Amino acid sequence: MRIVLKVLGKGQGWYFYRIKPRRLIPIIRRPEVAEAIRKIIKDRPATYGYRRVHAKIRHMGIVCDSKTVNRYMRLKLWLASDRQKRKARERREGVVSVPEPNMRWASDFTIIKAWNNEKGRLAIVIDCGSRQVIEYLWARSIKGDDIGRMVERATEKRFADGRVPLVEFLSDNGPEYIKTELRLLLKQMGFTVCNTPIRSPESNGIAESFFKSFKRDYVYQNVCESFEDIAAKIGGWIEDYNTQAPHSGLGMRTPAQFYEEWKLKSRLKVVQI
Repeated sequence: MRIVLKVLGKGQGWYFYRIKPRRLIPIIRRPEVAEAIRKIIKDRPATYGYRRVHAKIRHMGIVCDSKTVNRYMRLKLWLASDRQKRKARERREGVVSVPEPNMRWASDFTIIKAWNNEKGRLAIVIDCGSRQVIEYLWARSIKGDDIGRMVERATEKRFADGRVPLVEFLSDNGPEYIKTELRLLLKQMGFTVCNTPIRSPESNGIAESFFKSFKRDYVYQNVCESFEDIAAKIGGWIEDYNTQAPHSGLGMRTPAQFYEEWKLKSRLKVVQI
């Protein structure tokens, strides 16, 4: 080493005591924002992005910019990293969402597997305007009659007289939904029955998006030991989704908030008329 340093014309201090670049320590100038972020993602550590966290912080009364939330979550390694690449599919030009509630309802079901390998089916009736789950059904098997009773319960919640005022009912072409008795029941209730094209799950995108978010935010983040265990928890999960989860399509409001604001505006319009 001495010979090499002599050839280079350098002293030993040049080799052993070279100045190393200093890494700047990030400064968090608003610790109350960082603490609020930590509390929010404590219950949903791997699912909420910075936009939804920012909406929750605003609901807590803390004023800050979404870029600040993004920067703090990046510094603390709190950003969600499970981003899935979408496969190229045939493009659909139709729009599933509607501007107001009670214009189009969608229904579908998904399979949820418990840790003991028991399987259950979750069926929902969701409003395509408010993104609110009006009614759900959790069972080991679901038939067309079960779907009909679920829709009846949903109409009783939304409409006092049980009559549906020009609401579209959107579903896929599963055997439970194309059953003649169910279609006749829906038409008698006042629904306009609509079915998606074959092999086109995006045509029922509101329901499909809910199932993806529901499994990511609730099912995969909780203990699901058995069918009965999920049955005891699923009502609370759906209630949390309706009342606590901000939705980007609703201006970062929860489905329940959006629906209540719409009802208030509807009453004001009637008074003005």
